[in-house]
Amino acid sequence: MAARASFDIRLQGLPAANRDAEVRLVNQATGQKVVRKPFLDGSLLVRDLDPGPWEMVVTHPNLIQPIDRRIVRLFPQPFPTRVPVVIRPDLFRDTPIRDIPDVDLAPIQQAAASARSAVAPLAGKAPGEVIRSSDWNALAGAVSDLAGAVSELVNLVSPHGHDHPEIAEKIGEVQGNIRRFTESFGRSLLELRRDIENEDLRHRVTDVLNAAGAPTGIRDRLLGRVTDLEKAVQQPTPVFTAKLAATGNVLLSEVNQLALGQPDPDVFLAREDVRAVLGIAQNLATTGGQTQPEEELAAFRRSTTVVGGSRLRFGGQ
Repeated sequence: MAARASFDIRLQGLPAANRDAEVRLVNQATGQKVVRKPFLDGSLLVRDLDPGPWEMVVTHPNLIQPIDRRIVRLFPQPFPTRVPVVIRPDLFRDTPIRDIPDVDLAPIQQAAASARSAVAPLAGKAPGEVIRSSDWNALAGAVSDLAGAVSELVNLVSPHGHDHPEIAEKIGEVQGNIRRFTESFGRSLLELRRDIENEDLRHRVTDVLNAAGAPTGIRDRLLGRVTDLEKAVQQPTPVFTAKLAATGNVLLSEVNQLALGQPDPDVFLAREDVRAVLGIAQNLATTGGQTQPEEELAAFRRSTTVVGGSRLRFGGQ
């Protein structure tokens, strides 16, 4: 009996995320799938597995993209193979707005009360009564104190630029969360569109090959090109569009060669399925050199315009 082994997976970094996290393991040799949830402390022990390479995907319902996705090797040893998974806290950041303490206006009130008390005895002078120097000095001092208190009050209640640092911090955090969401959602949408286009292209190329009675060599070359596209769905736009352009050029050349081998090449090229593949190939051949996902999606929309209708197929139709 073949030796069995175990994984010891440890989620670290954010204990609050352990509750709803899920770990999926897929054996790269046999296709066996194992789905488990860790304990609240982040530990997960999975026993009785075949040694070898496994794809580990750690997901959380609050995130679009996986927390971690990689190939890990399970070694045939008596003790479990330890796999640490670091969860970045910024993936789940939702900091409350910082509470800034209210301004203490008691010193301002005390200064104003002191100024009022200082000038109170000076009131009620009769006409022609002499104002002594001490009275004048007391009045000038009280006015000066009151002016200083008002100046301090303005600085405390209405700072320069009317800044609210706690609001600015929260807006910056929300912008970061939105940016991360849109980037991950955009990548997922682009990869989904690539999958749809690749599947549609495979069906259309297969139909043309069957109609032409293509030999095994040509069939393997063309379907191999589609397979390369399917393996590259997670590549950056410049890499993937370069593969699209190369595939389009190969399709144009090979389909025209197939037409030359038919009893009536014009009739073959006039077939609706052949014209659709040639139209898609011509569009793909012009997609090389694009650097932005928006440009790539625009190329896919042009392909849809060429063939018309939906690119989704159900039940092999």
